[in-house]
Amino acid sequence: KLRLKAHRKSLVAAFSLSTMGHNVASFFSECACISRVKPSEPEVLRSSAKQSPRSAPVLQDDLVPGPIDAPEDEADRELNLQAVVEDSESCEVVDGALRRECAEAVSFSAANSTELISAGSSAKPCFAGRWLVHRTEGDFNAFLIDMGQSWVIRTAARTLNYGLGRVQVRCEQISHNEFKFAKILTDPTMRESHIHVRVGEVELHFKDDIGRLTATSRWESDKVLRFDATADATSLPLTLLMYLTSEGEFVEEMISGRSISDVYAAQGSPSFCVDD
Repeated sequence: KLRLKAHRKSLVAAFSLSTMGHNVASFFSECACISRVKPSEPEVLRSSAKQSPRSAPVLQDDLVPGPIDAPEDEADRELNLQAVVEDSESCEVVDGALRRECAEAVSFSAANSTELISAGSSAKPCFAGRWLVHRTEGDFNAFLIDMGQSWVIRTAARTLNYGLGRVQVRCEQISHNEFKFAKILTDPTMRESHIHVRVGEVELHFKDDIGRLTATSRWESDKVLRFDATADATSLPLTLLMYLTSEGEFVEEMISGRSISDVYAAQGSPSFCVDD
């Protein structure tokens, strides 16, 4: 009996040591895998693999980080965009598939955005909410040529479908004459653009896909928010119009000899205007 008890104890001890050794080996194996991750790889890229590739874009600053080093001048921007073009050309981007993906929210948009238009007591439109470009209108390449944009920037813009399915606007309405806009641009090398608009009161300085702009704002017939702007780099004038369509779409129209438009569909829950 004593020999049998001693044998059992030795078996238990051997099993415990084997289990502990397996756990230790697994631990170091996991550490080795983690150590092979490139230290320069952004954390957001590692976590993005867990997300569905069909998930709708979300306009939140913490989920849409800007580049670590924003381009300091036009030459840096062109170099970064050239890399974007080369990366994009290595993938098959089907325009029809992008349009189908963007169109998923259109039926929702029409109903909810009509509610936006009628929510306030003022005749002025309400731009509050989240918006995603689901359609573009006009000759964007010709417009960019008119605005003095380089071949690299025009090629990158065309490769990125002029922001279709990417460009997003978030608008917070403070009053009928004061808005805070946050915009994710077509150019992935540029940080999110922020504009605080007090209509008719202050001169605005902000960036768009054609570069930095200086502008003044005013209402046009109580239905259209108008910006008279000048491109800082080229001193070329242009007009930016913001308005809502009868279908509840938000439109940004740029005019400089010719006209182009980004047409946005509402995203998420509807927002309501506030009274002055």
